[in-house]
Amino acid sequence: MKIKNIVAIVGRPNVGKSCLFNRLVGERRAIVEPTSGVTRDRAYADVSWCNKQFSIIDTGGLVFKSKEHISDMIIKQARTAINDADLILFVADAHSGVHAYDKEILDFIRTFNKKIILVVNKVDNMDRVVTLSEFYELGVEEISFISALHGLNIDELLDMLVKDIALIENDTHSEEPPALKVALIGRPNVGKSSFMNKLLKEERVIVSDQPGTTRDSIDTVLHLDNQKYIMIDTAGIRQKKKQQEAIDIYSRSRTIQAIKRSDVCIILVDALEGIQRDDLHIFSLIKEEEKCCVIAINKCDLVKLDLAECVKTISSQAAFMNFAFCVLVSAKQGKNLNATLKLVQHACHNGKRKIQQRKLAKTLEEIVEHLKNQRSYEALKLRFLTQLKTRPPVFAFVVNRPELIKASFERFLENRLRSHYDFKGTPIKILFRKKKR
Repeated sequence: MKIKNIVAIVGRPNVGKSCLFNRLVGERRAIVEPTSGVTRDRAYADVSWCNKQFSIIDTGGLVFKSKEHISDMIIKQARTAINDADLILFVADAHSGVHAYDKEILDFIRTFNKKIILVVNKVDNMDRVVTLSEFYELGVEEISFISALHGLNIDELLDMLVKDIALIENDTHSEEPPALKVALIGRPNVGKSSFMNKLLKEERVIVSDQPGTTRDSIDTVLHLDNQKYIMIDTAGIRQKKKQQEAIDIYSRSRTIQAIKRSDVCIILVDALEGIQRDDLHIFSLIKEEEKCCVIAINKCDLVKLDLAECVKTISSQAAFMNFAFCVLVSAKQGKNLNATLKLVQHACHNGKRKIQQRKLAKTLEEIVEHLKNQRSYEALKLRFLTQLKTRPPVFAFVVNRPELIKASFERFLENRLRSHYDFKGTPIKILFRKKKR
């Protein structure tokens, strides 16, 4: 079903489309760089203005007749965005005036018979701006002169948007379940974008053999089996010392932000290459952020794998990820993608699990009984066990001498809690508090 009230931002490279997108959204959601071709996929966000709401799409810079294959894919993404949109913001550059590319792009947009607003950006330094009257020669009825960087005339542009498209009131009584935010994480070229496209049954993000095709974190809404997901496709993440360009640093930062705001992370691992150093780095990030996790071993259609052996391998190389669900998938063939989302739901549910105090008291009794005949723990007394919070579950043991706790004993307690309660897919945290006199 087509979503209503969509505005697409379109234009040639480096006219300030992503800067305008960020200004309208009210936060830095898209990467802004003075390098052409930074934005490649369609980035969506919701905008609220004067108690009205609409969605806005940022698209890549359009260059027709380019020899680069990536340009063709960007055009395809923009075509889909324009087709979905109710209104087009066609962005031009006040500094350079009307460019031949502008006319070519405008002719392309007009074939869709959509409402167009010409947005002339960078009207912040009048000494550098060419005669603005030439933009009227493009024949667009409505023109807005702005500076996205400095916020000049942005309010007037928003008023124009609200007036021009049929916007609907926010549905404050919606019974739709809250969206589950899922981040697709992995090193470059493991198949994250292919995974996303297969789930959505459309080419939502660009897929290429060229590493680093996805540069920003792309949010997409997915409805499946009465559950709403916000799927976040991220740039391939690599260790810092491998990165050469500023754009890689921005992309990495965006990916880490995506991990932080997600409820569950799906880590894609390449079945052909196995666990690499960058995979271990990603595992460490997930553990550090204490996120629910599903490890999806992709490209299983190209090699025969046994899930139990894969789990064993991950356990031997990254024992701290034993809590994660594992699943064999093929993004290309669509194998086990829906099953992966079921595991995502299960992991999220377990991360919100709250154990009754009476059950924890019984668990503590069993642990104390188990330790009775172990001389190494004779001096340690476990007095009380309680759960402090969820997402992730945090437990506190009240003991007489916290300094006696070793890492091996902490792992023992975690394994005991996991054996009593279903915490698969979520990390759990254990704290030790000294009993007060």
